[in-house]
Amino acid sequence: MIAVFPASLAEIVKLVGKVDEIVGVNEEVKLDPCLPELRERPVIGRYLKRSKRTYWDVLEGLRPKLILDFKVENLHSGKELRAFAERIGARVELFDFQTVEELVDASRRIAELTGGDFLKLKNFYEKHLSVIEEVTGGIEKRPKVLLTYRNFNVVTKTNVISDAVRKANAVNLGDRIRTKRKVYPVKKERFFRVFSDAEHLFLLTSVLTSREKLEEIRDEILDSAEWRAVEAVQLGNVHIVGSALDLESFMRWSPRLIPGIYQIGRLVHGKEFPEWSRVAKELYSLCGVGS
Repeated sequence: MIAVFPASLAEIVKLVGKVDEIVGVNEEVKLDPCLPELRERPVIGRYLKRSKRTYWDVLEGLRPKLILDFKVENLHSGKELRAFAERIGARVELFDFQTVEELVDASRRIAELTGGDFLKLKNFYEKHLSVIEEVTGGIEKRPKVLLTYRNFNVVTKTNVISDAVRKANAVNLGDRIRTKRKVYPVKKERFFRVFSDAEHLFLLTSVLTSREKLEEIRDEILDSAEWRAVEAVQLGNVHIVGSALDLESFMRWSPRLIPGIYQIGRLVHGKEFPEWSRVAKELYSLCGVGS
């Protein structure tokens, strides 16, 4: 019996064949089209809206043997969760992967903890990381890119998405920020000063910011004299990529980041990089859903 807070970790549990053992999930999991089996599971937490909350009473009633979460403290501290788990006799595993290799290791660890089968997912990782390495070996240019959520929130070096940029043979300018935070809010004046040399600007969707809203924001950016301080805006290289829960979102802390590397590579290198849609279809086939 497993309780899982993040949708990304629930996705991994499913890919190693143990989704039926999940007894409780965070609210966001119910929005993930990769996880239709979990829509009727009890909700143990919510942070999609301003009123973030952990439902400790529901979690206690489920009596899970294993609780999976990230170390990032969205709903509760790791200390709180460990104390609760000790009281009910459950095991807690908290994950924090800053590189794609660490994502692979975390997936292997989840398979071990749940008694799942890692082989198919392992083969998927190895196949595509090998292809990506071969492709980037023939590309000399490393474009400078910047990934942002709404309101100047920048993806930093400690975020595994930044490593996806590196894997795509590009440079994430968010690495310039010295912080342990995965996403860092930058003041507007500093933003334009520090990141003016970005050649590609990526606007990331989220569960709170839709693609349609970002299209409006992108149009405003491209028409803004202020934003023309950023090279990417001058060049028209402003891209919208998904970090939400739909099937077009690949900037996630999950195996979906593999097609995300292809997506970044294709957008910054053009046809030198393979199309990402076939890779996504392959992954979704493993997940048992259509793309």
